[in-house]
Amino acid sequence: METNFSPLRIAISGHSGCGNTTATRNVGQTLGLTVVNYTFRDLARDLRVAFEEIQRQASETHVFDFLTDLNLIRASLRPRVVVGSRLAAWLVDADLRVWLQAPLETRASRIYQREKDKAPSYEAVLYRTLQRDEQNRRRYLELYGLDINDHSDFDIIINTEKLTAEQVSSLIVAAARWASQNRLDRKNLHVDRIRKIIAEELRVDVNVLSDGASPLNLPEVYRKASALVHAA
Repeated sequence: METNFSPLRIAISGHSGCGNTTATRNVGQTLGLTVVNYTFRDLARDLRVAFEEIQRQASETHVFDFLTDLNLIRASLRPRVVVGSRLAAWLVDADLRVWLQAPLETRASRIYQREKDKAPSYEAVLYRTLQRDEQNRRRYLELYGLDINDHSDFDIIINTEKLTAEQVSSLIVAAARWASQNRLDRKNLHVDRIRKIIAEELRVDVNVLSDGASPLNLPEVYRKASALVHAA
């Protein structure tokens, strides 16, 4: 692990099966960065709500998406962090924004291998993965007006199909070192707009999305946001 403590934020995104989680963990260990990957499971824990209940309600309301992204954004405000999630590169004001990609068949094969005990067949996983990709694309368009298939303003795009996890991580680490030394003049054009959307939808001060030290009572935010949904 490196001991350089200069500020560095990395955001790693990609569809399921591209190796996002492993890459995020490996890069964090190599560069000594805090690893952030906030999910519905983490949100369920923090809200003291059953994960199954969040899953059930998520198809009916976007409250849980906004709460999850709120927490991920706040966690990413630390000076040295690597954030891995489907939307990390859009949500985080990062020094390096990375997109991992691989063919659908490759991704489905990887998912099938790790879920073999509960997946009925590779073909079923392939179809489910295709469905999830399209559902996510529609969801993010609806939430933030983002097309997850548009990677035109990413810093690097890595095809992970033929690479090992170590090779993928090494490429990101090399790019991160270069970015840290040269300070890329790149601005995430989505950050301010997304923060405003989340603040408006959850009725919170937008400053809690740019200042990690700002106090936030998550259960209270959830309670008020849920009440607004039920009243609509």
